[in-house]
Amino acid sequence: MIGENQMKDVIFKVLTKDDVSKMSDLLLNRQKIESEHFHFLNNSILNKQFLEELLHSKFLDHHVIGIGAIYQEKLLGYIFGEVVISNRIGRAIWVPYEGVAILEDQLSKLLRILYSKVSELWIKHGCFNHNILIPMATNMYYEAFVNLSFAIEQVYGVMDVHAYMPFKESEDVSIRIAEEKDREVIKSMSSILSHYQNQSPVYIPAFPEVIENTRLAFERLVDEEDVLVLLAQIDNLDCGFFEYEKINPSLMNPENSIELCTAGVVASYMSKGVGKKLMNEGNEIIKKMGYNYIVTDWRITNLASSSFWPKCGFNPIAYKMVRQIDSNNAWATFDNPSIHVKSLG
Repeated sequence: MIGENQMKDVIFKVLTKDDVSKMSDLLLNRQKIESEHFHFLNNSILNKQFLEELLHSKFLDHHVIGIGAIYQEKLLGYIFGEVVISNRIGRAIWVPYEGVAILEDQLSKLLRILYSKVSELWIKHGCFNHNILIPMATNMYYEAFVNLSFAIEQVYGVMDVHAYMPFKESEDVSIRIAEEKDREVIKSMSSILSHYQNQSPVYIPAFPEVIENTRLAFERLVDEEDVLVLLAQIDNLDCGFFEYEKINPSLMNPENSIELCTAGVVASYMSKGVGKKLMNEGNEIIKKMGYNYIVTDWRITNLASSSFWPKCGFNPIAYKMVRQIDSNNAWATFDNPSIHVKSLG
């Protein structure tokens, strides 16, 4: 481990594709620790070749800005982010799950120093909104970014379908698999989640264009081969849905897993057992289809989701953490010619 006294000898350099091999070694080491804690992450893809190809693709296909920490020619840690453009938040940095890693014997302070170095580059590229996906097997990453004023926005979880404990069901709720004839029903439910998350305490903006695109996407769900939609009814009235999609294994997705992408219950039917019946029926269907795991994610400020999904047995494996830098830093610096002070250097 590099101690406080040796930290001054650490060199920080801009990452390039030439650093991918060393980065993949760090990432592989990090993920072995994750898979020891979350056994379902011990995928067959967890090998150096796959990680090298994954990281190499980032440098080829994305606008990546990253910094690595080197001590005596050894890479101790790295952070890189992709520049993304969002209609909601403008230019932003997205640090993917594979975008941050340090050796397990290093001080968490190294993560904070890495961020201090790389964030300067991000801001120079006009990116004041910083988003990062962090692993959770150890507290090191969470602790470091909390102490950098990051906050949890999204939780990513995995559930073992064979370990699922069914809820006590309501006999008033019936479940069916959506078919072509349900196209309009599914379309009508497209705004349930958006409407709920537009309210307190989530406050996600409801942009008209986004809502319309979501409606059109929902209408086409019945046409998708690898999509399963379950609909719930009470007294022959549609009141909720679960939508699953087939996914490929990844560092965050176990092998033989399916994603629960979207779910919603009509507001007037909440607390009537609709979600529980959908979860019970959905789990049985998914199990019969041969899947072992269901993955999903939720806003931590969504009170219903933050309560319900953990009760279902979803085990959090990663957090999306965010920090918004004051954009006035683009001009309100001591380099501004309007500021007249004596140099302290």
